[in-house]
Amino acid sequence: MKNILVTGVAGMIGSHLIDVLLEKGYNVIGIDNLSYGKLENIKHNLDNSNFKFHRVDVTDFNAMAILAKDVEIIVHLAAFKKIGENDAAMPTFDINGKGTENVLQAAKMWGCKVIYASTSDVYGMSPDLPLNEDGDLLLGPSMIRRWAYAVSKLYGEQMAFAYYHDYNVPVVVIRYFGGFSPRSSFAWSGGHVPIFIRSILNNEPVIIHGDGSQTRSMGFVNDLVSGTVLAMENENAIGEIINIGNDEELSVFDTAKMVHEIANTGHELKINFIPMAEVFGKYKDIMRRIPDLQKAKKILGYEPKVKLEEAIRLTIKEINSKA
Repeated sequence: MKNILVTGVAGMIGSHLIDVLLEKGYNVIGIDNLSYGKLENIKHNLDNSNFKFHRVDVTDFNAMAILAKDVEIIVHLAAFKKIGENDAAMPTFDINGKGTENVLQAAKMWGCKVIYASTSDVYGMSPDLPLNEDGDLLLGPSMIRRWAYAVSKLYGEQMAFAYYHDYNVPVVVIRYFGGFSPRSSFAWSGGHVPIFIRSILNNEPVIIHGDGSQTRSMGFVNDLVSGTVLAMENENAIGEIINIGNDEELSVFDTAKMVHEIANTGHELKINFIPMAEVFGKYKDIMRRIPDLQKAKKILGYEPKVKLEEAIRLTIKEINSKA
């Protein structure tokens, strides 16, 4: 029975991940500072004898070093995402930089394998679609602070491979594409689909940045968790970067229409288009984002199973059941 440490355990992916890990018989230590994650997401596991939760920040190295002792695998999900130009950038660099360094240092100390959660944001504005792990990355100007998140996660990738090559720490880098579930943050940090669901169920205007023609590939959390577990358990994934997500591409505007149709509230769809510049300044939105999943399929045997329409339906059903 392996011991697993999950950072960011009370977040959307983390909370669903431990459901699966506990079901598979792992012992799980979960940490979260609850700045993004919610205790409600993991409360059903708090009485499980194979799960221990600690309210700890990943920037606290001493706590990380103590909790990582006797752990075989660390799944590092904890992160901070800067959204708009008016948000402070330093928490993004501090948590995503120092926090990741602490995880890797603890893994080096105790001989742990690390699954590092990166993001499709690191591809930036790359025109090479579908986005491939071996492709070049294209980020925008440094003075545009919206890139802070992508840069911080890319720094984490480079640091992970430095520990892999320099200190023989086994690492797997996962680049998650967008995902959601009923436990998503229903704020912009959780992506556009949960925001649209909340707005439509509450008969509020759906806010769309730009004209909504930008496309995304959004997956259900079950598929993200499945890919994560496969990366944990497959030794062939060590030293690799692997895309995990859904390759079903749909525009933001069409996604809003799909959510409205599935929700079937009886109200008209109200949309409020907001110019990009009002939210992101001079940042240019990424117009298309779709993953190449061939590597995930080849190394992990990974293939997304939940279509976007079904994922939206499942999320709305659970939200309505709790209303």
